[in-house]
Amino acid sequence: MKFLKLLDEHIEEWLLIFTYTAMLAIASAQVFFRYVINLSISWSQDLLTYMLIWSVFIGISLAVKKRKHIKVELAFVILPEKQQFYLKIFSNLVFMAFCGIFSYYSMIKVYKLIFVNPQISESTGLSMWMIQIAVPIGFILSIYRLVVDTRMLFKERADEIRIGG
Repeated sequence: MKFLKLLDEHIEEWLLIFTYTAMLAIASAQVFFRYVINLSISWSQDLLTYMLIWSVFIGISLAVKKRKHIKVELAFVILPEKQQFYLKIFSNLVFMAFCGIFSYYSMIKVYKLIFVNPQISESTGLSMWMIQIAVPIGFILSIYRLVVDTRMLFKERADEIRIGG
C-alpha cells in the first residue's frame, strides 16, 4: 500500500527524470560522435523526438497534478470565492471531457497501428504504436489527476464551510 501511494505521488516525476536523463545522454553521445569521431548515430534524432513526445504528455499530467496547467487566471481573480469554486469544477469537467475525447480517438489510432496498419520507425526499429500510445496514456493520467483534484476541491470547500460557519 505504501508503494502504491509513493507511485501515485511521484510517477510523473520519475518518468520525466528518466526520460530527460536518457535524452541528455543520447544527445550528448550524438554530439560526441558527430564532432569528435565524425560519425553520426542514425537513430538518435528520431528517438529524441519520440522521447520528447512522451515527456510532453506525461508533463501535462504533472501540470494538472500540481494545478499548474493552463487556465485563465483573471477569471479566478475577479470572481467571488464561491463562484471561483464552481469555475474550477467546471474547468476540470471541461478538461476531463477534452482529455477523454482525445484519449478515445488516440486509442483508435493506436489500435490501427497495432492491428490494422502496423508501422515501424526505420531509424529506431520501434513500432509506431509505442510512440503514439503516449497520447492516451498522458491524457488518461490527466483525467485521473483531474478527478483527484475535483475531489480535493469539494473536500476543501466542505472544510471552508465547516470552519467558516
